[in-house]
Formats: sequence, structure tokens, C-alpha cells
Amino acid sequence: MDLLSWTRSKLFEIGLRPSKRLGQNFTVNPKIVEYFASKVPEGAEVIEIGAGLGTVTKALARKAKAVAAVEKDKRLCELLKELDIHNVKVLCTDALEVELDSEVVVGSLPYSISGPFLAKAFTSGSWKLAVFLLQKEVAERLLARPGSREYGRLTVLARLCCEAEPGPVWGPESFYPRPEVLSKHVVLKKVRSVPPEFSSFLACVFSQRNKKAKKVLPRCGAQWSGEERVRELTPEQLWEAYLTRDVK
Repeated sequence: MDLLSWTRSKLFEIGLRPSKRLGQNFTVNPKIVEYFASKVPEGAEVIEIGAGLGTVTKALARKAKAVAAVEKDKRLCELLKELDIHNVKVLCTDALEVELDSEVVVGSLPYSISGPFLAKAFTSGSWKLAVFLLQKEVAERLLARPGSREYGRLTVLARLCCEAEPGPVWGPESFYPRPEVLSKHVVLKKVRSVPPEFSSFLACVFSQRNKKAKKVLPRCGAQWSGEERVRELTPEQLWEAYLTRDVK
């Protein structure tokens, strides 16, 4: 039985209709599973976000020392527990509530939580390596250049936190049900965590991304004397501006 047929069968078995609200598009391309597993070091401790039916979980468990499989949907949680894999612990909770303190974090992030989750990852946890499958649009934000349309808060956080490696692009046929967008892998190697307050500062600054930085930054508690617009400032320049902020 191919992975698509197996996925449909399992969903029918537990009476689950994939939820658009939860961003439930299940991986049915074995190459995606292989890619996730290939990036995880042998013997690592792994947190998997959005474990779903356990397709990726099982592949991770063959390489990892331990896998914490995070899944919000209670019906899928019960199915994951039935896998009864000795080194897999199922966490039935919201991914945004999980402490990212394992060496490796992997997962297919639904669009609805990708922004908040990535911001959390860049500003907290002791993880060292992350392998995420994202909507292509979100992945391109992490890799964008200053001045581009995609450049923004997540770009700056990613650039200062991590070394980012673009991965392959996957079409809608790789998932069930088929999404209307392309997906893309990104591999992140952490260099440092940035303060949560910096993320808040960036949210303030990029709310007026097309205006002159010297007019916007004072409203966010910092200073800038150049003629650049907010979207033209490099991550390093924004960090420099953050360090000038008024912390009274």
C-alpha cells in the first residue's frame, strides 16, 4: 500500500476529516520523510512538531535516542500512542506551549502558527538544529534580503539567530489533502538565541516598514540617523538600533 492510500485508510479508521483550521495536510511523499530523517544526527534527542499520523515519527525514532512527538488533535494523539515505540513520548498539547529544549526540533508547521512558533524558536530554548517544512512563502521570508518584499521581522530574527540552509520545494501532490500552495524545507543551525524583547521591538518597527527609519525607530524606543527606510536596514543595523533603545 502506498503512503497516500495508507493515510486515507488511517484517517477513515479514526473518523478524522482533515481540519483546515489546524492546517492538517498529511505528508504522503516518502521523500519528505527521508529528508527529515536524513538531517537528524544519529542518537539525537528530537522534538517533532505536528506528529500527525506518525509517518515522520517512525523514521525519526529509528535514528534518534528519543522523540517527543507533539500533536494537538486528541484523536491523532491516541493513534500515536498506539504506535507504542519505546523511544517515542507523545505530548498532546499545543506546539506553542512546548519548551524547545531538545537538541533537534523538526516538523511541518501549519501556516496559522508558523510566525508565532518561529519567533518563539528564535528567542527561546536550548535546541541546536531545526528542520522545518513550511509554506514556501514563509520559508522565503527566512531567507530574504533587505529591501525585498519578503524581508521582515522573521528574516531578521532568523539571520541573527541561525545559519539558514534552503531545502527542496514540494508540490501539493506531496500532501493529503492537497494544499493550494508550495512547501519548502529549511534547515536552521542555531548560533545564538535573541531576546524576546527584540522580537517585540521588530514587530513595532516593521509595522511601518516603508517609512524612514529615523522617523519610525523613535516611536519604538530607539534611534537612527540614516536615510534608510525600515525595510532597507540590515539585521545587524536593526540590532545596533535595538541596543540604543530607551529602557527607562
